[in-house]
Amino acid sequence: MTYREIFDAAIGDAPPSSIDLDGLILRQRRLVRTRRLGAYASAAGGVLALVLGAGLVVDRPDTQPAAPATASRPPHRKSNQRLPTEAAERYRDAVAAALVARASGARWVEPTVVRGGVFPTGPAGDAPVGIASEDFRNVGFSVRAYPVDPAGAFGNELSVRALAEPQPGLNRDVMDCGKQRVDSCGLSTGPDGARVRETAAVSHEGRGGGVIQRRRVDVLYPDGTWIVVGLHSRDGRFVLTPEQLRDLALDPAARPAW
Repeated sequence: MTYREIFDAAIGDAPPSSIDLDGLILRQRRLVRTRRLGAYASAAGGVLALVLGAGLVVDRPDTQPAAPATASRPPHRKSNQRLPTEAAERYRDAVAAALVARASGARWVEPTVVRGGVFPTGPAGDAPVGIASEDFRNVGFSVRAYPVDPAGAFGNELSVRALAEPQPGLNRDVMDCGKQRVDSCGLSTGPDGARVRETAAVSHEGRGGGVIQRRRVDVLYPDGTWIVVGLHSRDGRFVLTPEQLRDLALDPAARPAW
């Protein structure tokens, strides 16, 4: 008799098991297959999401690097400085030539001889002398000069500003007359869709000072270029008529090529 037979005789019949071994093995195999399929699906989903995400990044224009702006003006630096430069002097000379073309024979007084706000009549020369500077705060040019009428009887102060970026407070869309403290104001449209504002005013200096009469023309172009040309007089006489002053402000010489 074998040991197996001796044990079986001693133990007797084994009680029936309540565990379905075949079913347990089948369920375990199904669980393993399910886990494998889930892992495959997760990996595939991750790859798909990565591909779709890459596609979205490529296709969405708002996520692309901005294309370099094709500005019509060169890059500039901003500061509060106004520096005399050759470019500013060339601009001054061009504006002066345009003024002389309208007031034939006008001459120029050196700014250093101006004392106490009195606009002298001489000594005057033919060269367009005056203070010219580049304005780095608003990006543009500033000019102040003193033209004298051809007869030498009187002189004015000429101020010109050409800005690529209008000063804060200027309404870039509409130049109106309602906010201007002036005696007269007119609005019109110039070439190239420019808005033109012409104003005139008389101011009294305090403490026994004299009277200053001002004529000014503002030109605002669609690209934002702002031209301001003004003449100041102490005796009511001007080297240019209002029409000539408007033409000067609209002259191509007063509009820099940025």
